Amino acid sequence: MAYGLYLIIDQPKWFRGDYSATNKLTGTLYSDQKFTREANLTNYTVTIRLTKNYRWGDYFNKTASIVSATGGTFEYAVGENEMPPPGIYNVKIELSKSGARESTLNRQELMIIEGPTA
Repeated sequence: MAYGLYLIIDQPKWFRGDYSATNKLTGTLYSDQKFTREANLTNYTVTIRLTKNYRWGDYFNKTASIVSATGGTFEYAVGENEMPPPGIYNVKIELSKSGARESTLNRQELMIIEGPTA
């Protein structure tokens, strides 16, 4: 893959208490800044990471499933108590395979909202 990986996440907001095997966090990776060429995810592992500005560390670090390798799409079924505390997080995707690791270059935000609780 040529250098340059760009993300569009499908959900800009997520309720912290929401989790489901069918309602998934989803997105598409592109190999160009104009979002016209989907990245090919064949043989890659896709990791979703949530970080905060000016703070070290991940608040969420999960391996996603590839929906369409040639279409650049992925999904992750959020489990109970997996989302971090309410706030705005930067979403970064890492692709990795033997001998290679690449991260998204653009900034996408995900707002975590306090949601349903038991």
